[in-house]
Amino acid sequence: MEWMRPVWAEVNLAALRRNYAKIKAYTTSELMPIVKADAYGHGVLPVVRTLKELGAKRFGVALLEEALEIKQAFPELTVMVLGMAPMEFSDVMVREDVIPGISLLEQAEALAAAAKSQGRTARVHIKVDTGMSRIGFHPTDFKRILKVASLPNLFVEGIYTHFATADQRDLTFAHEQLSQFNQVVDKLKAEGLEIPIRHTANSAAILQLPEAHFELVRPGIILYGLAPSRQVGHAVGFEQVLSWRAKVTQVKTIGADETVSYGRTFRAAYPTRVATIPVGYADGLRRALSNRGEALVRGGRATLIGRICMDQTMLDVTKIPNVSLGDTVTLLGLDGQDRIETSEMASWLETINYEIVCGISKRVPRVFVEK
Repeated sequence: MEWMRPVWAEVNLAALRRNYAKIKAYTTSELMPIVKADAYGHGVLPVVRTLKELGAKRFGVALLEEALEIKQAFPELTVMVLGMAPMEFSDVMVREDVIPGISLLEQAEALAAAAKSQGRTARVHIKVDTGMSRIGFHPTDFKRILKVASLPNLFVEGIYTHFATADQRDLTFAHEQLSQFNQVVDKLKAEGLEIPIRHTANSAAILQLPEAHFELVRPGIILYGLAPSRQVGHAVGFEQVLSWRAKVTQVKTIGADETVSYGRTFRAAYPTRVATIPVGYADGLRRALSNRGEALVRGGRATLIGRICMDQTMLDVTKIPNVSLGDTVTLLGLDGQDRIETSEMASWLETINYEIVCGISKRVPRVFVEK
């Protein structure tokens, strides 16, 4: 469909390449880029294509549907489902050579049965729950892990865990998790099960825990130029890959004491120039930014005034000269000498930068550029 509405997210693939190069400088391990949630809202297939050109051969996602989308476009790539892949689709995973993370014995049994019926061997990675209390085998489920490895038509290629606090300055619990993981691996080795690939390091652990890199690391948020947390990653120099922009559809002046938008939550204290942009909470511009968020126009900062609507938002541009119809408004990214970082918008909402980029809806076209 032709792009008609003047709202877009600009994805800088050159910045993505530079971020990938920076990550490689931190480790000698193989990189498995995490591209779940449409590559954190950046557009999965262009992101995968770009990273494939840089040598990435293995990608991580959360859902089987995400894995199949990548495999359809790039059948030669290895794709792993890090989340809980539904066992009723085991035949699909085997046929498409998608690697599931195994968290339950029953899941492995279903996969083994599907592999046997197809006359194939399915690759799997064992998930160990060392402290997230989410999915995975508890370290005490040692015998169940061995049972998985003994099933016919399965090859245990990898074993992994996920850190709960690697994005904090205090790494005490992360070290405890790593110790538990190493103990499980050592016990399995003592039983004769040597697993070729270990992986534990997410973005934060890539930066902070070199002892957790092993054979494979899983860069996610830092690929897209965003820090893992307020405590970690800001000094590295990653480049924000995504900018979010819209064009002004109307400018008007309202008088003192006139109000803006639903509920009349903004009342003008003086004659106010109001610019409207055609983007709202259905696009991922959170309604909680009403009367508190900011955007850039003509290099100046404008406050979002009144309640953000489903499809439109208003800005106070009284102090920014010459704002007019068709001007570009930057919600995220650089305009002139000023920049709105994703982390800044996240701070206004008391959330994390992940939620901001993942929340930009499919209604917003992704435009891919090289800068």
